[in-house]
Amino acid sequence: MKKLIPPCSYQGGKQRLSAQIVDIFFKENKINENTIFFDVCCGSGAVSLELINRNIHPNNIIMIDNGVYGAFWESIALNEFNLNDFIEEINKIPKIEDIQNYLRELSRKPIDKEKYIHHYLLMQAGAFGSKQIWIKDGKWGNNTFRGLWQPTETSNRRSCVNPMMPMPETLYERVNNIVDEIGGCIRGIYKDIFKTLHIFDELENDNAIIYIDPPYQNTTCYASNFNVSELISTIWKKIPIYVSEGYRIDNASTHYLISEGRKKGNISGNANKNPIQEWLNVFSNMNSSFKCG
Repeated sequence: MKKLIPPCSYQGGKQRLSAQIVDIFFKENKINENTIFFDVCCGSGAVSLELINRNIHPNNIIMIDNGVYGAFWESIALNEFNLNDFIEEINKIPKIEDIQNYLRELSRKPIDKEKYIHHYLLMQAGAFGSKQIWIKDGKWGNNTFRGLWQPTETSNRRSCVNPMMPMPETLYERVNNIVDEIGGCIRGIYKDIFKTLHIFDELENDNAIIYIDPPYQNTTCYASNFNVSELISTIWKKIPIYVSEGYRIDNASTHYLISEGRKKGNISGNANKNPIQEWLNVFSNMNSSFKCG
């Protein structure tokens, strides 16, 4: 089986941390061929793909997201993602120095209901700072794009920065691998989590793990937010719930500091932002004063 990699960069995605997160799943639980995994706010799917790369069967994974990435995973689940249409859109990408303007103009056009997922992947790959692009009021929102950047004599960074991460050929390869390996296998749900609560009632036993990666507090906004404590209280069924956050949730049963964060800077390499910690908070029992956020 080919190694599966999230299609493109996504602020808040767990590609760098997914191996650590899955290590903790395996450390704390007796996982077998019947264990069901819920990936809530799955975004780019880094944790689900890491599970699949560890030989967890895709049929055991339920991915839920109300952003356009959720529409992508639902199309994969239904085996409806059209690779021929996607390569047509890939082939429209101009030479590297013109990509930024191309994506900017694409984002200003009316949303194509047949190809919006394809367009989203291209624009998300080119999003400045990998910030989440979304649809609001029938239009693309939060859409600013990288340009080709090349170092100057005074730049700390010496390598160029491409306008897409990854570039089109690599983006197609990643999506093609996902379609080939897990198309029609996973369960992908393109809805708000509070409108899909019935899926937790379908569980026949407690052999399941829930992972939630909500928008972090005090970071760049997403298209939607929700109350994490309300969700956990609602879906609690004596199933371990893992929540990624930028801070330690006091009332969690266990806490793992999985990253001190990386010092972020501007495009020339000068650090100008404090790092964000990454915590994995584990809820394995209900506390009387259950509250987070």
